[in-house]
Amino acid sequence: MTHSQPGCICVNGCFFEPEEAVVSVFDAGFLLGDGLFESLRAVEGVPYLLDRHLERLFLAAAELEFIDVPPRETLTEQVYRALKRSELMDAYVRITITRGTGAVGLAPPESPPTVVIAVLPAPIDRGVDHAIEVTLLHDRRRYRTAAKSTSWQQSVLARRSVDRRGAEEGLYVASSGHVLEGVASNVFIAGGGRLSTPPVDDCLPGITRARMLELARGAGLQTSEIPLEVEALMAADIVFVTNAVQGPRRVRAVDGIDVGKSDGDDLFDRLHHLYGEDRRAMVGAVL
Repeated sequence: MTHSQPGCICVNGCFFEPEEAVVSVFDAGFLLGDGLFESLRAVEGVPYLLDRHLERLFLAAAELEFIDVPPRETLTEQVYRALKRSELMDAYVRITITRGTGAVGLAPPESPPTVVIAVLPAPIDRGVDHAIEVTLLHDRRRYRTAAKSTSWQQSVLARRSVDRRGAEEGLYVASSGHVLEGVASNVFIAGGGRLSTPPVDDCLPGITRARMLELARGAGLQTSEIPLEVEALMAADIVFVTNAVQGPRRVRAVDGIDVGKSDGDDLFDRLHHLYGEDRRAMVGAVL
């Protein structure tokens, strides 16, 4: 039988072809957006930085009072089994946990959480030379948390605004004038051998963000986590964004104005190489 969508979906420990996987219409994630998720990339069946993503997921589940979440070992096993069944060499992995099924109104469900692990083809990696344009967005958020909630309606609206402007990512700017983060990324600037990114008080503490800072420090670069002014963004030698699925992507323009200098080319190439080598080393350590 030919399947329309490559990949594998695990729903509460049961494995399905993508088009066959379903969850209840009474699930809290569907009805209330009451869920959490983590997204990451896997190469040759090995999920990059899975332990860190699960650590953030469990911390968020505790913060939001989720109960009876399957243990970390169970989720890890299910991720690897789904990757193996998918037969994908380069995969996008999303782990979603909702509060469960069967509640009426805002009452907590009596059932255990719903756990969905989706393994699907990863987006095409366009390489180190591909640069993107971003647009600046007024920060619409009202409540900040380290949890990655499934309630992403504001981000969906922001993404529509980004698309209308012909950009590939949007960067939130607070009323203070500080650049915070992307709609689905963290933002970095670099110059003079120093790599800087907004502090975690201003942004989601991205897993790739943290690893990029570690890799830079390990390579002898200075790093800082400081508020980022729009003026500093526009004047930087290099601007780039990161997320767990697409890795580091260079920014070539902000609202149609070119950013970055040729002096930053070697530094970004070096950081991109460090990231790629780290991912390959993790694959080699597991296989």
